[in-house]
Amino acid sequence: MNPTQRDSELVVELAKTFITMMENRFSGWSRAFFRFSADEQQYGSNGSFERDGEVSLFSALALSEFFDHMNGMAHELWRGGPKFQVMLLTIHSDFDYRVDFEPLDAARWSISKFDGASGLPAGLA
Repeated sequence: MNPTQRDSELVVELAKTFITMMENRFSGWSRAFFRFSADEQQYGSNGSFERDGEVSLFSALALSEFFDHMNGMAHELWRGGPKFQVMLLTIHSDFDYRVDFEPLDAARWSISKFDGASGLPAGLA
């Protein structure tokens, strides 16, 4: 399925919303990640960011409005856009961004600090 104009608008809006939140809440950040996953029964997201050589996970409770808004846009993209199980939005403090889609592996790019994980999306340098 080819992306529509609305799909493109949603991706840009996701990136703008994410960058704005980072600029307002986390001075000195260098790179940040928003991971959204979905299937027919559920969807959700998490994320992390780098600042001063450290990786921190986002608090979904402290950023509940941000996550609600981002999840709404990402879910709209999932329902109407390219079919995927995971979307990873990576932003940089110079306002560059990249969005990647994984159609099959629901565990791809998991973000965690459990069992010694770094907090960066798994498989990303």
